[in-house]
Amino acid sequence: MKKLLAGTMGTVLALGGLGVATATPAAAATPDVQAGCSSLYVTLDGYPEGTSFVATVDGETVEDVLFDGYHTFWYDVDGSVAHAWSVVVDAPGDVDDFSDGGTTVPCGDPPSDWFYADAYCGNLNVSLGGFPAGSTVTVAVDAEALTEGVVDEYGSYWFGTRLDEWSGQTWQVVVDAEDDAFDRSESGVSSCGSGGEIVVPETPPALTDCAATPEDTRLPSDSAAVSYSRGDNGIVATAASGYEFPGGAGTTGEWRALGDGRLLLEWSSVVRPRCELEVVSVTPVCAAGAPFVDIVVNPPAGVDESSFLISWEGPNSGYDVVYGDAGFGHPWVTREPWPGFVTHGDGSVSPAYDETWRLDDIDLVLGASEWVDGWTYSRSYRAVWEDAPTSDPCADDPGPHFSVDVSQRWLAGKLYLSVRVLNEGDGTADVSVVTPFGRKHFPRVAAGASAYQAFAVRTTEPVEGQVDVSFTADVDGEQVTRERAVPFWLGG
Repeated sequence: MKKLLAGTMGTVLALGGLGVATATPAAAATPDVQAGCSSLYVTLDGYPEGTSFVATVDGETVEDVLFDGYHTFWYDVDGSVAHAWSVVVDAPGDVDDFSDGGTTVPCGDPPSDWFYADAYCGNLNVSLGGFPAGSTVTVAVDAEALTEGVVDEYGSYWFGTRLDEWSGQTWQVVVDAEDDAFDRSESGVSSCGSGGEIVVPETPPALTDCAATPEDTRLPSDSAAVSYSRGDNGIVATAASGYEFPGGAGTTGEWRALGDGRLLLEWSSVVRPRCELEVVSVTPVCAAGAPFVDIVVNPPAGVDESSFLISWEGPNSGYDVVYGDAGFGHPWVTREPWPGFVTHGDGSVSPAYDETWRLDDIDLVLGASEWVDGWTYSRSYRAVWEDAPTSDPCADDPGPHFSVDVSQRWLAGKLYLSVRVLNEGDGTADVSVVTPFGRKHFPRVAAGASAYQAFAVRTTEPVEGQVDVSFTADVDGEQVTRERAVPFWLGG
């Protein structure tokens, strides 16, 4: 049974065989251009760093920028006259380059209609709006009339059908209205395929050596059906004449379409270097009555600690994540809270939050990663500290013993910082709590009882800080005081 600690895991990052990464490479680059009668709107998504975008209207440059990933552009034009426009996208490696252009139709000029007709991968769809009622619509495939209909009383018409998926059929849609200004004709060829023999590109095995780079990748051998070349972003597969890839303009496994019949296998799919992470020490400690684990890692050269992940895992590795923190950002030398385990008489171990979950072994798994050459591929680092500390380092601590819970609460629409200090000892205790929003002293808190106070935050902005707790109790006939600082973050 797979178990994840939802309260602390968030998104668990798989290590080792599944890789470690702090981000995901961009998906296929997608351009979207909409030229209306009074505006030009462009959306660009999934483009690599350093992509340039240039837009011109009536010969004048109205946008010239470099961007990374996602970019939108909106430009208003005078809707009473026509305007010539163009957009050019120049991406590193050229495979995602794109250009388009045309002339806007003045908003007030007839015909005032909306016409859409297109055939993609066997699906022919026709949709009209704003045409005179009774206008005749004829749909033909391979020069033979497939259907004939009329625009309804609302000025609309819709028709859809399936074409032969791979034969590349020619289609035509003709609108014949009483007012010739509304006559329209559109035609094209189904873009899914041309009837060629289907061929699947070969995917080379992934390189996992720590020093592996794209230059080490051996391209598949060319055949009569497919040739392979090395591009900036990965391996490019080109189908020979009379052949085509499955899925048309879609994807085939890890290969994605480039829009011109070729497929791209990105370097991140075939270059996955895995390296050993050097762990200096893992030491359980008891600090002021609170259990921790001190971890010291030798940082890999050039790797930012923002990707450093710490996870306690069972014998099924990433399948049994007993305790983890997907927030990353741990320092290479760090003190982490000891998760808390229960050891049973048969030697099995359970996380303290679920004693029914019995594990024969718990390891401490440490990992980090870095993106190499921009977002080209990721190199991951991993180490497994066998037999992670599962014995409470504070088991023999004389005390005093207490726990602190800090959280945010909303009362009557107002934000409060809630602080609860539980006396886990056998006698009474004096408790003092200091926060950025006030302080409170609690004398003679009984054993097993809590000192509780909700402090008014008096701000709606996110705020972070710490709560300082002083706890004084009798230990073996002596008054002993312990102090503990608990960080908090209030996000509204």
